[in-house]
Amino acid sequence: MCKALKNGAVLADEIRIADHFFQRLVGLLKDKTLSPNQGLLLNRCRQVHTIGMKFPIDVIFLSEDGEVLLIQNDMRSGQISPTVKGAFWCLELMSGTVQKQGLALHDQVAFQSL
Repeated sequence: MCKALKNGAVLADEIRIADHFFQRLVGLLKDKTLSPNQGLLLNRCRQVHTIGMKFPIDVIFLSEDGEVLLIQNDMRSGQISPTVKGAFWCLELMSGTVQKQGLALHDQVAFQSL
């Protein structure tokens, strides 16, 4: 678990880390909902899909050093993101979080272990 921070402000404070193949494969598919303080961080991820998802999510693709490369707001079930060149991390948050927090392209996102 970790926290996602933008300029010291908490984006989400219950981030699960998916760093094994099966964890990345399943992602949030088994979850029925996601609360505002929760998220999923996938490593070595340049593309995601929401096929079979039960709720919409905001998807943030990040470089290895945490720069925001692409934001997909409100991805609903059945969608596939573009492949993001240079992406290393993918952060999935509750839909609406990006807009609420004012996250934008080229912002820096940092993670803090709990």
